[in-house]
Amino acid sequence: MTKYKPGIRDLVHSSFIVFFIVMAALLADRYYLGGQETPLDLSPEAMDRLESESLWYGIYLQGSRIGYSHSITTVLDSVIISTDHTFLAFSMIGSRQQVNSYSRAVTDTLMRLQSFVFSLTGQDTDYGVRGRVDGNALNVVLTVAGESRGERIEIEEPPQLPGTIQLLIGNGLPDSAGSYTTTVFDPSSMKNVSLTIEAAGDSSIEYQGRLVAVRIVRQQMGGLAIVSFIDSAGNVIEERSGMGYRMVLEDEQSAREGEWNDGGTDIQRLVAVVPDRPVYSARNLAWLTVEITGLGRDTLLLGGGPQSYSPPVLTISVRGPDSPGPKEKLLPEVLAAASAPGQFVLSEHPRLLELAAAIVDMSEPPEAKIRRILDWLEENIEIKPTFSIPNTLEVMQRRSGDCNEFAVMFASLARAVGVPTRIAMGLVYVDDAFYYHAWCESYLQGRWVGVDPVFGQFPADASHLRFIAGEMDRQVEILPLIGKVGVKVIGSETGLESLR
Repeated sequence: MTKYKPGIRDLVHSSFIVFFIVMAALLADRYYLGGQETPLDLSPEAMDRLESESLWYGIYLQGSRIGYSHSITTVLDSVIISTDHTFLAFSMIGSRQQVNSYSRAVTDTLMRLQSFVFSLTGQDTDYGVRGRVDGNALNVVLTVAGESRGERIEIEEPPQLPGTIQLLIGNGLPDSAGSYTTTVFDPSSMKNVSLTIEAAGDSSIEYQGRLVAVRIVRQQMGGLAIVSFIDSAGNVIEERSGMGYRMVLEDEQSAREGEWNDGGTDIQRLVAVVPDRPVYSARNLAWLTVEITGLGRDTLLLGGGPQSYSPPVLTISVRGPDSPGPKEKLLPEVLAAASAPGQFVLSEHPRLLELAAAIVDMSEPPEAKIRRILDWLEENIEIKPTFSIPNTLEVMQRRSGDCNEFAVMFASLARAVGVPTRIAMGLVYVDDAFYYHAWCESYLQGRWVGVDPVFGQFPADASHLRFIAGEMDRQVEILPLIGKVGVKVIGSETGLESLR
């Protein structure tokens, strides 16, 4: 099995930070489905601005420049063409990471989508989506690791662009006490998500060395919360999100050539949750009880499997598949979701099925299958920081990744050989603090048992605090917790080795 290696601490939590940075930067690359009853009637002033609009934004994290975004909108006789390019670059665990996203969309003059292209490329990812509206459906083709597959998404109205939302904000909507709700098609997750835009009053901020009066608008989509500041001319001059993330309206030279992050920003420590006292022998913990604060979300999955929760106390009691204890009967839809392929977990792809058959003897019991998969991952997948949207095919092709890629690959192989498995997301203790992490839980003999493919643990130790379980796209639901969660250690016991 995989042994704990120096540097895994960084890999454990860096992937969650990267996921947040990518999702926040790509907020401008989303496509909005019509949630209003009628198409938006844009004012002549708004259309005039669109005809020659070219905007540059510098992107900052904790005060350090990490990228830029450039959008261009062109109005022709009967269509509007909008393009956006976002570039990110920063140091992570001593490695310079870069990613480019590009989107191009064609709409009618009421901003209703006709077609679009979206791509995300970098050292570790090559992800593309293109789509076209066909009546009450959005026909989408997703390309990952050189392979393409189609999907037809039913819609009530043609999707609309982020530019529509920015025009609403720039033209005074929502009003001083109002809000606006619509539905988002997110090409990075291929899902529809609710988006709420709410007026938050007037204020002033410092911009380019002077104090500027602004109108404040808050945007909320799933776990992403963004605050926009609009000047009197209707320009979004700054946007802010969690962890000190900012986008600032700048000229082209400033956005592209300003002072860049030299690696001094310790993004690995930004999300660390330091408990009141150390947790000793974490990799051998069989039982852990903590008092946990700052959760405040009703979508979290804190009970079930090895966990029990009586607010604010969370207890993790690790049991092996054969250990005595209560069983957990699943709803049919929960078991089906843990057995079926997903957007990131391609457990029925022919290449994956061929690989699974080579790794596992299908006549073996589930526990033996899990151990064979863990052995294969240790021998064949390199542990390294990865800047990507995790996907089975990319992991198979690149043979490397961090906790996200290991979780996706383990879940894919486990489901392919008949072991229901879900992806768990939360905290794990490493060295001196709890860090955000992804691992798996497999349903064995009537209970969920933790499996950590990065640590090679089956069952996973009790320092794994699960907040979310399901598919990888739910990871965004943890973002509102970053910087708010606190952990107080009540007690712990070792003895995990006896359960394996």
